[in-house]
Amino acid sequence: MRYFPILFAFLISGSISCNKTENTEGCSRVIITQTGTPCSQWGIQVNGNTYASRNIPAEFKLEGIAVCASYDLFDDMTLCACCGGTWADIKSMKRFVR
Repeated sequence: MRYFPILFAFLISGSISCNKTENTEGCSRVIITQTGTPCSQWGIQVNGNTYASRNIPAEFKLEGIAVCASYDLFDDMTLCACCGGTWADIKSMKRFVR
């Protein structure tokens, strides 16, 4: 009986230390895609909307992966075949840790 408080404290501290939480503060879950972007450029898909981007890092250019990204949307006023529309300016990007 005298070891019960020690055992209880050990179990509680073990369960707290094993609960991983992802730090997604300042970023949103997006899907990397080439589908639905002008001229099959790489882009992100957010809530069903696809936005092309010129600055997705090479390590993330895999169709369909989910990443945590910080980005700004802007209107591209360039007049060319693969330009125009709303684009995403990627500020930072990281993989979800599993």
